[in-house]
Amino acid sequence: MASFPFSLLVLACLTGLLGLRFGLEFGLPALGVAALDAPSEISATMAVPPKPGGLAPAGAAGNGEGDAALTPSVCEAMSPKLQDTCWQALARQTAAADPEEALRVCVRLTTPELEVECQSDVGEAVAPTNRGLAEDICKGIPMVKWRGQCHFGIGLALAETDPEYAIARCQDAEAFRTFCRHDVVGEMAMVNLPAAVAICAREEGDTLTRKTCWHGAGKYLARRDMTEAASACAQATPSWQAQCFHGVGWGGAERDVDQALASCAAFGDYADNCRHGVANQLKRGDPTRQLAICESLQNTEARTKCLAFVTQ
Repeated sequence: MASFPFSLLVLACLTGLLGLRFGLEFGLPALGVAALDAPSEISATMAVPPKPGGLAPAGAAGNGEGDAALTPSVCEAMSPKLQDTCWQALARQTAAADPEEALRVCVRLTTPELEVECQSDVGEAVAPTNRGLAEDICKGIPMVKWRGQCHFGIGLALAETDPEYAIARCQDAEAFRTFCRHDVVGEMAMVNLPAAVAICAREEGDTLTRKTCWHGAGKYLARRDMTEAASACAQATPSWQAQCFHGVGWGGAERDVDQALASCAAFGDYADNCRHGVANQLKRGDPTRQLAICESLQNTEARTKCLAFVTQ
């Protein structure tokens, strides 16, 4: 009986870690289409990364610094339904101190896909202290999805401390390369905007990749402050400023839709691009309001794309 409440505590703590995976359909599938204003291009060429937001930051649940530190005995004592979740969190908790042990923990997961997902988690967790080992772990993953996600994770883990290395990891993110650049640049912009601007200004890659870069910077900064994000968008390549402001609307709407719409009004020629971002963020949660915002747009191109996205 005593172990039951503890199991619930552990489950609650792990929810944030693995909820990213199971809540995916409410995140980047919409981003993949809407944020880049190219529905057919996205669906035809880009896969959706399994963990778009990366893993939990150090100190969060499942990383060994919270209230529910995990051990093998804790996982073994849990019900079969909870054990896979527990093993995966234990592997990540163990990774920085003992990567080999973390990978042995991954072997205990019940399916091949869960095992390689766990290996991807370990690769990301190891990256800040041992880049070479992290890359080797990623390269050894046989499943394309999780191998790409692993390199994506390394990029996220180093985005704030080594911008050039982090963005280079996206080259190995395979099917998730464009999403990787979006999120890595976004994370980077939060602490080193000049680096993010410099990377996007290089205009690397195809049209979709270049759009994504500026969108990521606008979206991530808007999660903190839309005015700050708009100032960053003013530094964008002129042809991609609309995309950047779309990201601003999207990121701002994640915090407060009404406040985001009010802030968009101050963005002059890019106000409708910003509102378009707000509308697209609402697709899963409030499609009725999304439609109303789309119909209110005065910018013909933004309105057409917004309404097309509503009906997808």
